[in-house]
Amino acid sequence: MIKVITLITQFIIVALTALLFGSCNQLGEINAITGSGHVTTEKRTVTGDFKNVEVSNALDLVIEQSDKTEIIVEADDNLQKEITIKVENGVLVISCKSGNFINVSSKKITVKMPVIEGIEASSASTVNSNTTLKGSNLTLESSSAANINLTAEYESVQLTGSSASNQTIKGKALHIEVSASSASVINTTDLMANEVVANSSSGGSITAHPIVNLKAEASSGGNITYNGTPKSIQKEENSGGSIRQE
Repeated sequence: MIKVITLITQFIIVALTALLFGSCNQLGEINAITGSGHVTTEKRTVTGDFKNVEVSNALDLVIEQSDKTEIIVEADDNLQKEITIKVENGVLVISCKSGNFINVSSKKITVKMPVIEGIEASSASTVNSNTTLKGSNLTLESSSAANINLTAEYESVQLTGSSASNQTIKGKALHIEVSASSASVINTTDLMANEVVANSSSGGSITAHPIVNLKAEASSGGNITYNGTPKSIQKEENSGGSIRQE
């Protein structure tokens, strides 16, 4: 009976997600931006310091750790003016008037910054990095079909995913906290961590590699898979949730 409820829950989540994005796409076609095919490069300047970055509206962010701060936008020339970048309360906010594009050649924003403490991606945006990000504490959030792919070496990493978003994080950490819900997927198999705290619900999926301690909770069709043989394991499964060793 529990398995049936789990399958029904997962089906409803997937169906609602598909319906949501289908409706958004239909509405988006009206306000879609058609690319000119002529890609230009602009350097942007902002006022204020920031250690966190937010990106949305299906834009592509490349983030790099560097001694100096630099923001470069590579996009079709008619898209450049639609991309806004500003600092709000210590956060670099990158957005576009529309998140729907037709035949756009490029919508890439490269951000170079010395200290990176948080990255948030939403609305089908993507985040990638060509370098290994390093620091003390890092918070990663993804939602609404956004994708984050990074290599990081931090003392503590907190990852949150929802609404069919995806994160693949590699590297090293002393402690990580992972939360996945609403058909999101967070893959930290290649993020070696001494301590892992994982919570998956509503069809969310987590893979992790705990070395010393694992505390895991899965409910409502959530799934947690872990590699390795941690010395201490605490796990709780409710309402069709699953926790297993790979």
